[in-house]
Order: sequence, then C-alpha cells, then structure tokens
Amino acid sequence: MDFIVTGVVTQVLQPQSGQSQKTGNLWMSQEFLIEHESGQYPKSLCFRVFGQERIQQFNIQQGEYLTVHLNIESRPARNGGYFTDISAWKVERQVQQQYAPQGYQPMAPQQGYQQAPMPQYQQPVQQAPFPPQQPPMAQGGQLPFPPAQ
Repeated sequence: MDFIVTGVVTQVLQPQSGQSQKTGNLWMSQEFLIEHESGQYPKSLCFRVFGQERIQQFNIQQGEYLTVHLNIESRPARNGGYFTDISAWKVERQVQQQYAPQGYQPMAPQQGYQQAPMPQYQQPVQQAPFPPQQPPMAQGGQLPFPPAQ
C-alpha cells in the first residue's frame, strides 16, 4: 500500500544496524518522525528508511519540509500478532516554508513591547457565581415555572 505524507521532520532517530540471521548480510535502517496536518490537529508519523545507501541518498534532516512516499505493510510476528512496517521509498524536498498548524497567523515583528490599552466599561463587569445558582424552589419543592418541553 502506498501513501504520501507532507510535513516537517521533527525528530531524527539514531541509525540501527545488524546482521541478517538468514543471509548473514549486514543491514542498516533509520527512523524519522514527521508531523503532518490531518484534520484539525497536526499528527505525527514514524517512518523508516532501510539501507545505508538510501539513508545517505535521502539525507533527511530535522526541520526539513518534505513529501515522503511510503509503503505500509503488515506481516505476522513471532508472538502471533502482526508487525507493521512503514518504509519510505521516495523523498521530495518542498520549497522551504515555515510549517504552522492550520489557521495559525504569525504576528508582525515589532520594535518594542507596547501594552495594549485596556477596554473601558460603562458598568462594572460582574463575575458569574460558581457553582451556578439554582432558581429558588416554590413551596412544595416545585420549580416556580414549568419545565421546557
């Protein structure tokens, strides 16, 4: 299954390496965390790049804005469950832009700190009581008005 994710690399984990028990060949992989927009809130996804050559070719750095093409595959694990692998097979660097959550508007730079004027109220602002006050009970434990239907 192929997926495409665009976002900012927020974390670069240490490369892992070892030797295949089946073939005896050496292997290397490295994981990366990318934050992407998905709905109202940004989401993070951890993906893997497998192979020393591909790790060097992609040269992924923290803070980069990338589009990553992913293969997602699940295989049976030894314990009876499943192991899901999310591997990058292609990485595209995007035009450098500052990543910000949807709806975020950066403030214009200012020379110095200036306090905003406080609004002037005609009448004093009253605090709501906590917990909210209940309407007074009429005689016999009934509310003074009929319930809304």
